[in-house]
Amino acid sequence: MALIPNIGAEEGPQWPALLEKPAVAATVALWRHLFPAPHHLIGTADTTECWPESMGDRPQEAAFAWLEGRSVASWWGDPRAVDLARENGLEWPEADAETILRVHDKAFAVRMSQELGLVPTELDDLGFVLEAGELTASDDWIDRVEREIGTWPAFTGGRFCLKPRLGSSGRGRVSGQADDLDRVVLQGAARSLARRGGAILEPWLARSGDFSVQLHIGDTDPAVTVLGGLRLWVTNTGLYRGHLGEVDSRGRVFSGDPEEERARTAAAMLASEAQALGFRGPCGVDGLSFEIPGRADEEPTRVIRPAVEFNARFTLGTIVIGLIRRNLKRLQTELELSPGQRRAFLFALDTPPGWTSWEALAESLPGRVLGLPLAALSAPARPGLVFADSLTELEDSLLAKT
Repeated sequence: MALIPNIGAEEGPQWPALLEKPAVAATVALWRHLFPAPHHLIGTADTTECWPESMGDRPQEAAFAWLEGRSVASWWGDPRAVDLARENGLEWPEADAETILRVHDKAFAVRMSQELGLVPTELDDLGFVLEAGELTASDDWIDRVEREIGTWPAFTGGRFCLKPRLGSSGRGRVSGQADDLDRVVLQGAARSLARRGGAILEPWLARSGDFSVQLHIGDTDPAVTVLGGLRLWVTNTGLYRGHLGEVDSRGRVFSGDPEEERARTAAAMLASEAQALGFRGPCGVDGLSFEIPGRADEEPTRVIRPAVEFNARFTLGTIVIGLIRRNLKRLQTELELSPGQRRAFLFALDTPPGWTSWEALAESLPGRVLGLPLAALSAPARPGLVFADSLTELEDSLLAKT
C-alpha cells in the first residue's frame, strides 16, 4: 500500500518541504499507524515506520476497516495527489479531486450551514464569502468589509478575521478591528487569499470551547458514519495543541461536552450534503462555542456554532481516534474499562508545557492512568497519549502548568 503524506497541500505544491517541520513529521509518523502493514510513502523520501514501543506489537490490519483493501491513500485528495498516484501506476480509490476541492472549500460549510439552519441566531447574516476574483479586481472588497463590520452587534467588538477558503491550522488568516481598519494590511493580503480560493469574512469571537466531530463517508448503508467527537485543546489564537475527550468500552469517543449531540447532528447533516455531491472518505467538522456577556447581574450566554468548517480529508482527530482504537484492549484490561464506563484521554503533538515527559504527567494523575509516549525522548516533537479516570483532572493538570 502507498501513502501520500501531503499535509499542508491546501497551501500549494511545496508540501514535501513542510515534512521537515517537527509537528508535521510527527503527524505523518502517527498517520502511518492507522494503516495496514506493510506500506510505503510516495511523493517524498520513504522511511521505515517507527511503531511506538509503548503500543506493543504492530498489528497487521488497519485501525479502521475502510482503510483495508486499497492501493493508495493520501492525507488530502487534491489534483496533485491524484496525478501522483496515477504516475505511480495506482488506481485512485476516492472521490474525484474536483468534488474534494468543492466540499473542502470553507465556503461549502458556510453556505450549507446557512441552508440547513445550523447558524446560531446571534451570528445570522454576519460575514460573507469573497471570491478570488473580487480580491484582485479592485479594492472595492475592502469597502464592503468596512461597511459589513460596521453593522455588527456590540458583542463582536467589531473584531473580524478573513480566512483563506483553502488552508489549515489558521495559516494565512488576517484579523483586524472595525475602529482600526488597516487597509494596507488588507491590500497586502489580497493576492495570497486569492491564490487560496478566496476568503471568508466572519467575526473573531471570544471562544469558550473548540470541538470537532470525525466521520467517514462511504457507499454502504449507512453511508455516513460518525467516528467520534473530540474537544480541541488550542491556544488563545486558535492554533492546535491537542485533543481531549472520553472513550467507552466499545471504543466510542466523546468530547464530554453537554452539547455534543447537537454537534454530531450538525456534522452528520454537512457530511450527508457532501456525500450527495459525490464525496467519499474520512472528514471532520469543526465547531466552537463562545460567550455573549450579560448585564451586570446576569451570567454570560453560551452560544454554540456547531459547524464552522468541513475538512474533506484525514485530520488529527482521525488519527487520535485510530490510536485509541489501537489501544482499546489495554484500556479494557489495565484501566478496567467495562460497559457503562468511560475513561478520559489527552493527546498532543508534543509534551504539554510544564511537563518533562508524558510519564511525568501520567504519574501526577490520581486513579487509573495509562501514559503512552509515541516518540523517542530525543525526538524534535514528542507526541503522546495519556488516559485517566477524570477529564476534569486532566484539564486541571494542563491549566496548572500553563
